[in-house]
Amino acid sequence: MIHHATHPNIRSLIRAGKIRFGGNKILKIYGTLSCSSGKRMKAENRVFFESEAEARLAGYRPCGHCMKDQPPAPILPKDGEVLFIPNFFSLEESDLYLSRLSEEIAWKQEPIKIFGKTVLQPRLTAWYGDSGKTYSYSGITLLPIHWTHTLLEIKRRIEGVSPAVFNSALLNQYRDQQDSMGWHRDNEKELGPNPVIGSVSFGAPRVFRLRHYKDKSLTRSLELTHGSLLIMSGPTQHFWEHSVPKQSVTKDTRINITFRKII
Repeated sequence: MIHHATHPNIRSLIRAGKIRFGGNKILKIYGTLSCSSGKRMKAENRVFFESEAEARLAGYRPCGHCMKDQPPAPILPKDGEVLFIPNFFSLEESDLYLSRLSEEIAWKQEPIKIFGKTVLQPRLTAWYGDSGKTYSYSGITLLPIHWTHTLLEIKRRIEGVSPAVFNSALLNQYRDQQDSMGWHRDNEKELGPNPVIGSVSFGAPRVFRLRHYKDKSLTRSLELTHGSLLIMSGPTQHFWEHSVPKQSVTKDTRINITFRKII
């Protein structure tokens, strides 16, 4: 979010496509840049957004004049909040980050316990974060590796639209279509009562499935594309589990980063 009163280059950001929506910080309303209501607003009350997703995450609601025919469609029908931004990073940024992460991250294949049996995870993983932010799941405890410059770059970008500031990240590398992630919830106690998970994907698109924990008939499916951002918040981790299944068609490498806040 950009405040008009404190930013000298609003017009250049609009021309560059970095600003696409305007808002009223007093009324907490956002709308198009051509909206007549916005043109009458005092400069000190004006704020600007790159996307509708950024405006909604900041708590703004659509303008009743210029946005009345564009209500946001929730991804989950109840018991959670999921926001998906397909092209959060540009193609050039996404290609660069995929290359950097492939080379810079200390990837390894960790053993985990499933129903009392120790097996190797069907993907490569890594845990990065602030000092002391350990994380435990499926019988293993992860000690954080210090942030890389690339991870901090990505973290700062998504914190611009996220309701949380993150202090750790779990990275997963899906080497091909046979690598996968089983059904689970990110509800470990160190993530707090209502975890915010910021999930960034680079590389081959993969199907991401959501299923209500109590009512298994409630399901949703998304394709997490190159450069996309998915944010799960509110009570999502209490009521919804998610997975990345194996696929029958050939897939190249995909790297996913789930940014978290360890309490």
